Amino acid sequence: MPSRQPEVPHLQRMMSLDVWPGLLRVPGGSRLRCGCRTAIVFRRRAPAWRGRERGSRAHRGSPPATETRGHDAACLFDRRCEKKKKIAELTRLFLHKHYCENDTELLLSHLDDAFSWFGAGEHEYAVDPATVIRTFRAFAGKVPRCEIGEEQYDVIQPMPDLFICTGMLWGATAPDSGICLRVHQRITTVFRWTAQGPRCCHLHLSNPYSGMDASDSGFPEKMAEESRRYLREQIELQKRKIAEQHEVIAQMYVEDLSTGLYNRNRYNPICDSLSGEDCGSLGIAYFNLNGLKKINDLQGHQAGDALIRRTVECLLQAFGKKGYHIGGDEFIVIDHESGRETFHACVREALRAMEESHISISCGISWRAEQGNIDEQINEADKRMYLAKRDFYARKGHDRRHCWPGQD
Repeated sequence: MPSRQPEVPHLQRMMSLDVWPGLLRVPGGSRLRCGCRTAIVFRRRAPAWRGRERGSRAHRGSPPATETRGHDAACLFDRRCEKKKKIAELTRLFLHKHYCENDTELLLSHLDDAFSWFGAGEHEYAVDPATVIRTFRAFAGKVPRCEIGEEQYDVIQPMPDLFICTGMLWGATAPDSGICLRVHQRITTVFRWTAQGPRCCHLHLSNPYSGMDASDSGFPEKMAEESRRYLREQIELQKRKIAEQHEVIAQMYVEDLSTGLYNRNRYNPICDSLSGEDCGSLGIAYFNLNGLKKINDLQGHQAGDALIRRTVECLLQAFGKKGYHIGGDEFIVIDHESGRETFHACVREALRAMEESHISISCGISWRAEQGNIDEQINEADKRMYLAKRDFYARKGHDRRHCWPGQD
């Protein structure tokens, strides 16, 4: 919103604008939201007849000689040049003191009673000296030491006691600052020349849009297009991340992440899809660990989990991803791809690997070469597994041998 400044002598009005225009449409469909800041200085232009009247009145007195008028004009020009040099030098010193020495007192000592300030930061805006003094003194010790170069300053004098200085420079953090940054800086200062010397009534610091080039006509169209492209890339990136997360979640739903074996969420739909149908050849192997509860009770659940992982490794090695972990100590293999000999060889391989790993397990199997029925065969393999488990606990000494009854 416009903020009107206190009255400054010789000025019709001085305004600082800090507005958010919202979403701006750019040719090509791009959109850009950016904050706009500006300071506008107006001067009252005297009517032509007043100038002529003043000139005629001045002429009514004792008219000076041509040489005197020329001498006075030369002196006035010299004084103006000296004042302009002073304004440019003060502007330069403001920057060097602030960025190179982290000292803002020189600037603060030259503030006018009527003052406005724009900083390069989005929140850096103030319209009274007290706020500026408080803000700048808060910078003490926080600005890293910088080096300034490639400076250019220009001063105009739109009114007898009013000077506007604009400047451009490159600022870079010093090597010993621990920060690596090089930026193009711009500055505008407005001074009023008083009996006490120059007083600063406006300061504006900014960094140019690096995305603008000669093809942009007063508006950062190239940056808007780049922002749109970047936004699209980020949207696609987020879509890919979401898709990957969905895959992980879907995998977590059907797979035991600690073992890599499918769980009941995958097992139940497989059984439903094959239930009541002629599955052709079908092999079912039902495994149940012996003594898992005792291991959990005596050695802790970490030891029990380690035993489960070792068991799964043996099943994966023998059957691949055909196995399912359907309970704490229960595993089942559903194989409707392999032939009879291959299926039995895989069961023997799994049991051999478990024996070598000192894993005690009971197993029951069911095989049908044709007209396989998953419901009947699971029940059949389950019964044979429990017969094997009963025999295991009935044997004296629990010699940890693997029982495999019902080999068809």
